[in-house]
Amino acid sequence: MPSVSNPFVDYLSRYTTASPDHEAAFDEFLAKVRPPTGDPLRLTTRVEEFLRISFAQPNPPSVILTGNAGDGKTYLCRQIISAFTGQSVLDWETFADQPIEHNGVRLHVIKDLSELGAERGIALIQQLAVSWDGNSPDRYLIAANEGRLRDLLGQANVPNLHQAIDQQLQSSRDANSANLVVINLTAVTTSSFVSAALHWMTADEHWANCGPCPIRERCPVRHNATHLRDDHIASRVQLLYQLLEHLDIHVTMRDMLIHLAYTLTGDHRCAELQRRDASHGDMSSFAYYENVWGGDAKSAFRRKASVVQHLDRLHIGDYSLFEIDDFIVSGGDSIERQAEHLQLFVPTVDINFRRFEQDRRAYVEGGADRQADEEAAALMRWLPHCRRKLFFEWHESEQSNRLIPFLYLDDYLALMHSKQHIGDQIRHELVLGLNRAFSRLYLTDSNNLYVTTQYVHSTEQPRPIIRLTIPTQGIELRMEPRSNKTYNRDRHDLYLRIAAPPALAVQGGTVPEPLSWSMNLLVFEYLMRLANGGTFNILAEECELSVRNLKDRLLSTFAREPVDGSIEFFVAERRRYALRKLKIDERGSIRSEG
Repeated sequence: MPSVSNPFVDYLSRYTTASPDHEAAFDEFLAKVRPPTGDPLRLTTRVEEFLRISFAQPNPPSVILTGNAGDGKTYLCRQIISAFTGQSVLDWETFADQPIEHNGVRLHVIKDLSELGAERGIALIQQLAVSWDGNSPDRYLIAANEGRLRDLLGQANVPNLHQAIDQQLQSSRDANSANLVVINLTAVTTSSFVSAALHWMTADEHWANCGPCPIRERCPVRHNATHLRDDHIASRVQLLYQLLEHLDIHVTMRDMLIHLAYTLTGDHRCAELQRRDASHGDMSSFAYYENVWGGDAKSAFRRKASVVQHLDRLHIGDYSLFEIDDFIVSGGDSIERQAEHLQLFVPTVDINFRRFEQDRRAYVEGGADRQADEEAAALMRWLPHCRRKLFFEWHESEQSNRLIPFLYLDDYLALMHSKQHIGDQIRHELVLGLNRAFSRLYLTDSNNLYVTTQYVHSTEQPRPIIRLTIPTQGIELRMEPRSNKTYNRDRHDLYLRIAAPPALAVQGGTVPEPLSWSMNLLVFEYLMRLANGGTFNILAEECELSVRNLKDRLLSTFAREPVDGSIEFFVAERRRYALRKLKIDERGSIRSEG
């Protein structure tokens, strides 16, 4: 049988190669090789728009682009040069040793600061400092990773420039400097571009060549393209990227494009799929919701792709939830549910045509006792596959979100969407979680935050001393949007704003400013679990350092020696811990005050 090939599938396979050589040339590939159908991928970012406007002006600023390999520094350099000169970049060597002169401005382009030796790098930073301080016609466009940039700044002895760059790196606010703009691309939320990238990859013009294919209705790649153009499914893929960002994991633009291309094709070619179909091979494992995790355990892509390694830690589909598994196995307990089940598990390539339905019915209806184990094993092999399918395709998001192993994800997402009605309750739960994390005791008071220090040892058990008591009414739970004009940062920051204890105002003197402590999804989950009866070991390795840091900051900012010589601590009293106070009077006598 002659094979029919869609050239766009081969084009996408150029994305999915995860070799170092390919990654280093990724920008060149996108710039020089047009897709065989339709227009090239074009993702317009706020950073690019800002830089284009800046360099179209008569007096542009110098620009430093920092970020990880794959964040788009080289691509942005191309766009800046194009905006400055009105011409496309054909050869980087043109800009290696001489500046670009235009309208009385000399633009020096360094597309990778790491390629310069230490001596040349230091000299470059010093030249930037001179042009920044004076009225020089020289401007600099420097792409660098942050570590290399900071190292050279430290050696160049340019304190004013060092401070100005550090302030912009730390704040990641809107770029508003007239002379020097520092853009940290790790602050960009890559999830903002997932839907647009999928929309381009699945556009109809790229898949028209599939018309004469003999396995058109049985092809997993075409199946994936059809499903991934669905807005709901694309939003579920985007949710995975948002989860990584809420865990403070930054995915580069390059890694996102490589991963999405693999999610679509699984790195399979048309001829290979047609041969497998002719031999009646099982292609259910090539579905997009299997590819998104990097394919099977032996896949080279799974071992190399950083996005897959991060997503793999979520273990979506690996664990059983009764309501979800019952729906998969039983088909629903109402006519509406059964119709929904039939629609979700239609006999297409992703569930190997009728094989899943045959295994499901054999398990539900039963057979000879000696076959029961075989029937159960056959269905059990389908369950992780079907759970992952439901995660993307089931419109009951509240149910399918339970496949993500965070018990309080819905609460976190509700806060991210500024649903204030749950904010006060969660604020009390977070305070309770902190009390238990600080004291290592099962406290029940959420009306005050108790910050403890070293333990007083007794014959019964260690007792933490309370150094600070902060009323919960002085603690705010805040959600601050990250969105701004220069960066695509479409998410909120969640943090607690903790005011000084009222006792400091009573003692007189300057009252310190409130302290802010940010939480990502993992720390939020840790504290909420503690507040609701969880044990200290769950997520402790990932979160205790952040909690300990808050404790140290609270003590260093607010703690004072008690003026009345008293100490407070908790004692076990029946089924709870009670607060007790001891006071040492002026004669050195110790007495209890409750």
